[in-house]
Amino acid sequence: MRHILFYCLSFFFSFFIPKPPPPPTKTKVKYMYYPYGGAQQQQLLDQQQQNYYYYPQGQQEQAGVPPTSWQQYTNPQHGGAPPAAPAGAMHNGVQLPGQYHDPYASATPNGVQSYSNYYPTPNYPQQQQQQQQPLPPPPPAPQMHPQQPQLPQQQVQQYPHQDATTTTTAATTTNNAAASASLISSTGAIPFANSQTDASGMQLPTQQHAYQAQQRPQTGAFPSGNYPRQQEQCNSVVGRCARPPPRRSVDLKSAPNPRRDISQKPGNQEIQTSSGQLPLSATGFLAVDDGNASPKFFRPTTNSVPAEERLVKDSKIFFGAVLAPLCRPLYPREEVPLVEGRPPVRCFRCRAYISCHARFVDMGRCWVCPFCNMANEVENEYFCNLDARNQRLDRAERPELSRGSVEYDVGPYPDYALRDEKDAPIPARPLHYLFLLDVSQKAVSSFLPDYVDALMHSLHEMAQQYPQCRVAFITYASTLQFYNVRHPRMPQLIVADVDNPFVPLPFTSLCWLTLGTELDLVDAFLMRLMEYAQDLRETDSVMGAAVHAATLVLAGQHGGHVILCGHKAPQRGIGSLKLREQHLLYGTDKEKDLLRPIEGFWRTTATACAKQQISFDLHMFADQYCELVTISQPCHLSNGRVHLFSNYDRETDATKVQAVMNQALLEEAGYAGILRVRCSSGVRVQAYHGHFMSQDSHDMDLAHVQGSSTFFVEFAHEGKLEKTSYAYFQTALLYTTRGGERRVRVHSVRMSVVTTLSGVFEADLEATLMGYIHEAIGNAVNKGLQYARSTAQDRVLKMLIAYRRVCTSNATSSLLMPSRLRLIPLFVLSFMKADALVEGTTVPIDDRVQKLFLLMTIPMHQCVTYLYPTLYAVHHLLSEPTSGVIDPETGHCVLPGWQQLIFDSITTDGVYLLCDEQARIVYLWIGSSVVPEVSLELFGTTNALDVGRAVFFENFGERLKNVLYTCLMRDDGMRRFVILHEKDRGEEAFFRQFKEENEGGSMGYDQLLVHLHREVKKSIE
Repeated sequence: MRHILFYCLSFFFSFFIPKPPPPPTKTKVKYMYYPYGGAQQQQLLDQQQQNYYYYPQGQQEQAGVPPTSWQQYTNPQHGGAPPAAPAGAMHNGVQLPGQYHDPYASATPNGVQSYSNYYPTPNYPQQQQQQQQPLPPPPPAPQMHPQQPQLPQQQVQQYPHQDATTTTTAATTTNNAAASASLISSTGAIPFANSQTDASGMQLPTQQHAYQAQQRPQTGAFPSGNYPRQQEQCNSVVGRCARPPPRRSVDLKSAPNPRRDISQKPGNQEIQTSSGQLPLSATGFLAVDDGNASPKFFRPTTNSVPAEERLVKDSKIFFGAVLAPLCRPLYPREEVPLVEGRPPVRCFRCRAYISCHARFVDMGRCWVCPFCNMANEVENEYFCNLDARNQRLDRAERPELSRGSVEYDVGPYPDYALRDEKDAPIPARPLHYLFLLDVSQKAVSSFLPDYVDALMHSLHEMAQQYPQCRVAFITYASTLQFYNVRHPRMPQLIVADVDNPFVPLPFTSLCWLTLGTELDLVDAFLMRLMEYAQDLRETDSVMGAAVHAATLVLAGQHGGHVILCGHKAPQRGIGSLKLREQHLLYGTDKEKDLLRPIEGFWRTTATACAKQQISFDLHMFADQYCELVTISQPCHLSNGRVHLFSNYDRETDATKVQAVMNQALLEEAGYAGILRVRCSSGVRVQAYHGHFMSQDSHDMDLAHVQGSSTFFVEFAHEGKLEKTSYAYFQTALLYTTRGGERRVRVHSVRMSVVTTLSGVFEADLEATLMGYIHEAIGNAVNKGLQYARSTAQDRVLKMLIAYRRVCTSNATSSLLMPSRLRLIPLFVLSFMKADALVEGTTVPIDDRVQKLFLLMTIPMHQCVTYLYPTLYAVHHLLSEPTSGVIDPETGHCVLPGWQQLIFDSITTDGVYLLCDEQARIVYLWIGSSVVPEVSLELFGTTNALDVGRAVFFENFGERLKNVLYTCLMRDDGMRRFVILHEKDRGEEAFFRQFKEENEGGSMGYDQLLVHLHREVKKSIE
């Protein structure tokens, strides 16, 4: 009876007690991008039916849920409803006048944020089950203006684009919010979308998403002429991503990237060299020399010198500088002044040159050397009284006392003359050029006609600038050919003994021609050269014999420059090479052996030539493996250049040949140089890096030096520096100009001393990157490519660990970086993906060698753009009236802002320009949904599909032409121009240059940041 009563009561009360919620189930939700044009909505939905992701039902965001809740997965990217269209959007095909929203501008004047941010796609977090509203299923068909779900007020966070020095964070604990935000702002923290709240209560920021549904505007919706800049500009509509971005655990839009962290302000930035500011070299800044040498000549890795060796070891930052002693000035105000008529004043003890950093004492009768602190007596003819500040009254009249860079004409003084083996002075003379030309059948049928034309053109210009220079020619194929160019018939003398080659005629009197007076003989020989080559009909290559003959010709000249061209490795005679089986070693642990030269003739000849001031440039037109690392040894030890033209194409490579020849013959250059860097007490030079030969550990012997020659010097401590003192550095280059004048160029720098690690981390991005490059190249040659890549990555990790341990005190789960080095991880990753270090066997070994050779001496202003290709949104020209316009002050085109190299940056309604400096290609990528108005403004046609098919370069708009000319025409030749439409076959090569993505199985930028973040946390814990 009691049991019956119990069941009756339970049944009665069950109607008043609510049932517990059912357990969460998995519901199939379609992963899609909501369309932005009404006409394309159904088509896009049909294309994306195959992508399915599962979401736990009942994971709806509530108030107070941490930022890793499911609210960020209810946006259009993850199946949620898109937000409503903004004011001024297209409604039923009608545009509201004067209110068109520019979707590409980072921020509009009226405060409406555009589509500059993209959704982070973090790993799905595990959350406690709680009673929530189920996730509504996706609508069966999208509408033009669906409503966006309302976000709880506590969870609305925004991470907009910021400048190079700010990165905002949010904190859930009120007490720690201000301190945490200040810490992240000053150090550049990386927000991880899947990171949990840390112990201090700080939450990593999430990104507020703003997708807007718009319809393509009607043709002729705005008149031609002057268009509004931002909000009122009819630029384009919002298109979908041309390539769907992968799922990422890091919001790359918020991560450090060149678009946000590199200043792209138009106009010339003027700096005082003594101010300590180091703008990026690629910005084209104007350096006003007011006592320190320009960073274009001497760029240190740190803004201040560490006081002791411990700071360098703890910070893991390179302690060195990038040297470019003959860097070409961009502006007339940057010209180095020339001092003539008197010898340079030097310290009696350390032989340093007097500079504006020297102190005058004893009423001006003595000057104190800043390098060794010795008081030197001032000669009577150099004496001048001092003012009230102990400065000489003639300071402004003497460049060496007021400028950081100065050049002396030391030709009349025997102490600076070039000397022979008996230590007798040798009079300076103009530079002699000897051309070794390959005239085999392969050369005649491919590159030789263009090469001869380029040579003739450059020699004509050289005759006007340097009429006293002399030139001579030797040709080779299966034999050596010499020519008596002074005879009317120019007879040819053939040397068949290529094992022991010799010079069959008095070369000095019969073969050397002075450009200023005998240019007609030069033209006559070059015009008849093709006839000589076609009559020979030889197929082999005796390049080694030609090089040996060149050394015999120039041995008594005490200096000369050899320009060697060829199409394959030498097969006969002296210096012939047996090609290594590179296909068996490539991609293995023994691959590093292919990066080392074969010992023997080429190495021995290179050393002997460098000692005699004979330099080499190599122009190789090979279509197969040619052992480039061995035959380029004379270039390496003499600071020459190596240019590789693989599979020569006349249509695309002829302009490069002309540019290379102009660079070799017309650029500011010299020979017989000696470069030395002096340091003040407590600091010394530890090592030099670059292309040179050193007979003394203190000097670099440069048989040839050009304006683009770049070196890296590494410093070390000999003691502890005082904080109140300064550190001084001086670079002195003694050389002979191309015209035959003996000069000394001196660059002096004074730097402050820091005693804290935080001061050491105020480092320079570009100079530090050059340190990574030179260290990685040395590791690649000695220990292999894999070791070089891992070592570079480990050094970045150790730097971040040191910065996290020593320079930050607040607890945070973010990845903290030094503000000035926040782009180092990205650029090191780009370097690891460059042809010089990339993993795999896709890059031929000769191409890899040539890229390694180039990176060792690449000019500073080209380094960043070489590793990280520049991407421009060309459709921004419509909303940026200053872009694409020629600056009247500099004569250069103002380019649009850089775009980030991620798939999110490319939309189907955009037009993009990508400059790949490694492949020397400029891509023009055109989306499939470019609106007619944009196409008409850029290409002169309303149908963008006609570009490259019926519409060509001459129809383009003037501003687009200016941008293309700037990107295509470079100092080292014209780039190949490739037009790509969306879904074209060559599109893969375009997207392969997106260094931040994990294309081809390589590590992506987000994966690198996650790895660094994980390892830093592990080390700290």
